[in-house]
Amino acid sequence: MGIFSLFGKNNRPNGASPVDEKVPAAADNQAPVLFGESPERQTNSTTLRDGAVRSTTTMKIDAIESEMSSEFVHLPPAHKASLEANSAAPITTTQGSNTTQMTLPVMSRTTEYLDDQSRSGSIEVSVSDTPEVIEEAAVLFASDQSDIAEALLLNAIAENDLGSSTHIVWWMLLDLYQITGKQQEFDNLSVDFANKFETSPPTWIDIMTLDPQAKNQEKPGALPAVAFSGKLDANIGKQLERAQKLSATHPAVRLEFTRVSSVDPIGCGLLLRMLKKLQKSGLDLILVGADELAVKIREILLVGRRDETAAPWLLLLEILHLLNLEEAYEDASIDYSITFEVSPPPFVKPHAKIITAAEDNTLSASNSTSGNNSLLMPILIEGRTDELLTKIQTHANAYSPAIMDCSRLVRVDFSAAGELLNGLSMLASNGNAIEFHSVNHLVTALFKVVGIQEVVRVVPRKN
Repeated sequence: MGIFSLFGKNNRPNGASPVDEKVPAAADNQAPVLFGESPERQTNSTTLRDGAVRSTTTMKIDAIESEMSSEFVHLPPAHKASLEANSAAPITTTQGSNTTQMTLPVMSRTTEYLDDQSRSGSIEVSVSDTPEVIEEAAVLFASDQSDIAEALLLNAIAENDLGSSTHIVWWMLLDLYQITGKQQEFDNLSVDFANKFETSPPTWIDIMTLDPQAKNQEKPGALPAVAFSGKLDANIGKQLERAQKLSATHPAVRLEFTRVSSVDPIGCGLLLRMLKKLQKSGLDLILVGADELAVKIREILLVGRRDETAAPWLLLLEILHLLNLEEAYEDASIDYSITFEVSPPPFVKPHAKIITAAEDNTLSASNSTSGNNSLLMPILIEGRTDELLTKIQTHANAYSPAIMDCSRLVRVDFSAAGELLNGLSMLASNGNAIEFHSVNHLVTALFKVVGIQEVVRVVPRKN
């Protein structure tokens, strides 16, 4: 006799994973039945109220996931540019044999242009004598609007009125072509570069390419990682988007939860859905700190209490399933059954290859420093920067100057740049000497725009 026969387990196909985060009917439509309390004492108003709260939470999860999914629709560049600029002046391009005319929205010297909803407050943009095209292109690229940034740089090169900043604009466009995987355009521009400046152009570097169709996107042997930190809540959208993008081009992805401090139901629901999608795609998962995440989830659960959604319970079961912890899964299933009067499926070993942090000995090199006093920066800096700033602070406490190796750094998200500035400013005010070396020209321009170059030394990549 199976253990779930004691709770009247529903029959489900063998091998099924735990049910989706939507609460079963019994849990959706009934108020919690606590020990020692009869159903007759539960009022209709309480039932309706609890059901409404559960529905609201599920709707929030659906809305966030829908917004994320819409960003994976691949549109032609013209359509994409149109959508991205739907609230600003339209962009029109007329190409002749040697000229390109373009009308772009005029960008002010503040961050009101972008990201006014994702972060509270604003990032002050430094006023300088740098041509506006450099600053605008840097901010557009940092905001993941590469097509518009490319058109802007092309137009500036065609007009050829940049003075002493001419080299910078050419370098920025060459970097942009590498990052977006446009090798043919890069080669063509390199020939023009050599003719114009009578010097060797930059070389193509495979690891700078982020285009999904490009090969060698990561360093050989390195595994792409998605790190979660702080509270696991509705703000984990960027991490989930990155995980989904990586799943399309990589056979395995590393998910790190060691920096998660707490969880809430919406964050649990979003992560649960993403874990299921990753498994359906046949992806191998490397889970770091998943057992610690399970502990954080347990902290918000109470047996017999039906909260606004069953997502935290189901995420806990999914993690235990992925970690192949059968006994812990069965224990949690009993608690879930008592709470919702519905049993999850029986435990089966996960089909996807799951590696825990303890087994992951071959991947640590990708996160190590590249020298005694050099800390290797990630490929992308986006979302919350708490974990990165902690690493920088630790490194800065040990070395002076503390060198940040940016040879792999491709892009810094615009909002993340503001958080990075605040953290670096605090470190600099405490006397830490920090230097960013081998920074590509798009990121270098962004650092100058937001003011990072005023608090740390920035050394652009040599060409």
